[in-house]
Formats: sequence, C-alpha cells, structure tokens
Amino acid sequence: MKDFIGKTSFRGLSASANWFLGKKITLGATVQWTGFYEKLDRATLEVDGGAITSTVWKEFYILPLYVNAKYHFLEEGMFLPYAGLSAGVSYIEQLAQAGTYEFTEINWRFGLAPEVGTLIPMGIEKTWGFNVMLRYQMAFYNEFDINLLQYLNYSFGVYWKLYPRGERY
Repeated sequence: MKDFIGKTSFRGLSASANWFLGKKITLGATVQWTGFYEKLDRATLEVDGGAITSTVWKEFYILPLYVNAKYHFLEEGMFLPYAGLSAGVSYIEQLAQAGTYEFTEINWRFGLAPEVGTLIPMGIEKTWGFNVMLRYQMAFYNEFDINLLQYLNYSFGVYWKLYPRGERY
C-alpha cells in the first residue's frame, strides 16, 4: 500500500463482539473502517495513452467484515494477553484525482488479520477495562500493481463483559 499512499493514517474505527467458549477461547465478529489519504502537490499520474501532471489526491477506504477466534493466555491478572486470527471480506474503495480527472476502483476482497493484544481489567468486579491491540491487516487485492493490500493497525479501546444469567468465569 505504501506504493500508492505513503502516509500513516489515524482515521479509523472498529467494533467487535466476542463470546467465550470456556475460559480461554473466544469466537466473534469485527467490523472496522479505515481511511487513508495523501495529497501530492505536483505528481504525474499515468493513464491509458498518456499521463497527467497536476496536484494529485489519493485515497483508500477499507471496511473489513471479519469473523475471529482468539486465545486468551491468562484468566486473571493486571494484563490479560491474547492472540487471534480474523478472516472475512473487505470492501475496498481506491480513489485518485489529478486535475479534473478522477479514477475510482471499488472491490470486495478476501482478507486475513492476525493480531495480538492485551486486556487491562478495571473496576471492582473487573467487568470492564482497556484493550490494546496490534493487527496485521491484509487483503488479496490484485489491482493497480498492488497484489496484497497490507497495513499494520494498532488500536486502543474500551471493553466490557456481559455475563448471561449471572454466570461468571
């Protein structure tokens, strides 16, 4: 992806829901949105039969829809590390604009995302806390000389546990 957009992006949002199957394994789903943007003051964009030299705006918008499985290494403590794998499809919108010309490519592609993270429990009953996570996102893209669309995603969020019918692990 750095060949198309070289800048880091802080635009993104994700939500996950995970259910414990026993004490160490969770299954769940994740939806995420990430936007990448770069403006080049003067660049040449090659098109069929020629090239355009102008200010160029480049954008990527990626919306993965994943199912995931995670293994939680510890059941109690200040830090509860985990490792997981997500798989599913990604809606990918790639845009480039040079002068008055705009090029748009929209695709759905299969993707994978291994991740590591830790839960940091808070509160008296430890039913909420913070989640720090690092995910390696990749989608099998194969458009515009990009065979594998990949980027590193890190996030800091909040989690909470909901216990059915008063059960606690």
